[in-house]
Amino acid sequence: MTFRDVTIKNFKRNVRNFFSYFICSTFAITIFFLYAALLFNNSIREGATEDVIQIVLMLSLAALTLFSVFFINYAHSSFIKARSKEFAIFMSLGMHKNDLQRIILVENLIISVSSMIAGIITGAIFSRLFQNVAINLLDLQGVSYSLSAASFIVTAVVFTVIFAASQLISSVKVGRLDIADLMKDSRKQDNQAKASDTKLGMTGVGLVVASIIFLVVIANHESLNTNPFMIITYILLSFIGIFMVISHLGNTLITFLKNKKFYYRHILSITEINHKFNQNKRIMFILSILSGMTIFLVASPFSLLQLSESIAERNKYDAEYISVAGVHVLEQGQLEQVLKTSDKPLKSVKETRFLNLRMNLEGDKYDVLKTKPIVSQDMYNALTGGKVTVASGEILNIVTAWEPGTHGIKEGEAIQFTDGKTTFDYKVKASYHGDWFATAASYPTSSGVIVSNEDYKNMEAKVNPEAFGTHYGIDFTAWKGTEEVVQKLKDTLKAADKDGSGQMFAVASKVDAFKELKKNYSLFVFVTSLIGVLFFVAGGMVLYFKQYTEIGNATVFFRKLYKIGISDREIRAVVSAELLITFFVPLLLGTILGYCVIYLITHVMSGSDIVGEFMKNTTFVVAIYFVFQLSFFFITKRKYSREVVRKLMRAA
Repeated sequence: MTFRDVTIKNFKRNVRNFFSYFICSTFAITIFFLYAALLFNNSIREGATEDVIQIVLMLSLAALTLFSVFFINYAHSSFIKARSKEFAIFMSLGMHKNDLQRIILVENLIISVSSMIAGIITGAIFSRLFQNVAINLLDLQGVSYSLSAASFIVTAVVFTVIFAASQLISSVKVGRLDIADLMKDSRKQDNQAKASDTKLGMTGVGLVVASIIFLVVIANHESLNTNPFMIITYILLSFIGIFMVISHLGNTLITFLKNKKFYYRHILSITEINHKFNQNKRIMFILSILSGMTIFLVASPFSLLQLSESIAERNKYDAEYISVAGVHVLEQGQLEQVLKTSDKPLKSVKETRFLNLRMNLEGDKYDVLKTKPIVSQDMYNALTGGKVTVASGEILNIVTAWEPGTHGIKEGEAIQFTDGKTTFDYKVKASYHGDWFATAASYPTSSGVIVSNEDYKNMEAKVNPEAFGTHYGIDFTAWKGTEEVVQKLKDTLKAADKDGSGQMFAVASKVDAFKELKKNYSLFVFVTSLIGVLFFVAGGMVLYFKQYTEIGNATVFFRKLYKIGISDREIRAVVSAELLITFFVPLLLGTILGYCVIYLITHVMSGSDIVGEFMKNTTFVVAIYFVFQLSFFFITKRKYSREVVRKLMRAA
């Protein structure tokens, strides 16, 4: 038999498993190509004025690349481990390690080239549909479908490097193979029970519980949830706790169950589950993190999309705009005339007068205007329903931006305001996220300032008239259906600002915010859902490959039991129990992690008032994830059980 014959027969023998690897690799390459084609579409790059679109696509490609590195390398490692006895036999018959490396190289070339060709062709076929959906979601005008050569080149280069790196790692591993170790590999026991397992298992549970409590504490305190050290501490606590639970809790539970009737009634299933649990602890930990990230990636944008209306309604007024320093100044009665054209009856127009002064702290770099709106204590409490108190010589800085942090204005700092002639010195009493009388959309600032009533009167008497501004808050009987009147108001204000100075002060409205949120969140759902599907399929395939690598050892184990009378039905029951644990423990732990991350991010982004709705939508995504995982479990269980029983019957 020639080397060529050995290679061909070996490939045919493992064709089903190679096909599974081929399908998943092709799927990963297809998804990567779709995003690359969208990113390198020049008309989309020019038509999308928002940098966030490019950032999302680039982050998606980075995530897909990292995932592909992990998955492809794991698949190769699994194949080598599963064929350890096969390699040992080849080596005992005189085959050199270089020959084994050549076999793996040929197999890798076949899979990598065929999957790359199939993935790029499939991606090119579906790219038109993918781009058209993205263009519609982004509402891009004058943008058309195109395929850039860069998308083909980047996809080919990235996956060539990944496959080459995987081949190099496989070659190194094969070069270190030893016949004796390969032959006794199946008889090795993994992670036998130790006296310390009980303590370590309970410590893991304690760390997971402690991380959840710690999460709730830091999430509900702004000074903590914006501290990187606290976030890193939570992540380390949760990750260490999850790993210790997976590594030691199985042996801990067996220790508690021993000498109990339940243990002896199900001794075979319990011991086999514990053996598999210990054997798969590293991959189960990785899958737990992968499941948590999948839930976060899919549930977050889905929840935001569902909550677009609620988020838009966080704006205090149906429509609003700022008039300051001669900008957006309408003639008397002109505003009323515009609002009368609305299909929805006008409810009220509220005018709020404030001071608009420059500041000297670093925080002015966070604001386009380099100024801050200033109101008095009583004005703020009346407008927002708050109960703040400010002493003379102090200010409160109310952060209005969604981004975390104090935006350069920290508690205890000295701060200075000026209208260009007169200067006012204060000390920052506190700086935190809170309600304000205007949205950041109508006044491009990251925060507003509150001073005492006395200080406000003093400033009011000394500043130039140009330092005063007026906020117009407009409410209708219903904000939906006000698109036309809002557009007319924009056109009227634009005509009044003949020098174009009003561009900095947008007309903000609930209807515009709702449309913009829908568009952006639809894009995020579109982008992350495909990545989530890929991660889900990959998680299932990793479990499938893991079972495939262990099927030989499982057959040896069940063959011994088969000789002493175990039935096919009992074998299937044991297989079902161990697969159930392997498939769903990572998903359960990942679900806990996903909920926690979403809870934390929601609070960091000042969305504590919608966290309940967020969790409800996340539960819907988790339920779908469990249904899909259940279907994957049944497919794997049927094939795995059938293969084990078939080999047992053949041996008998």
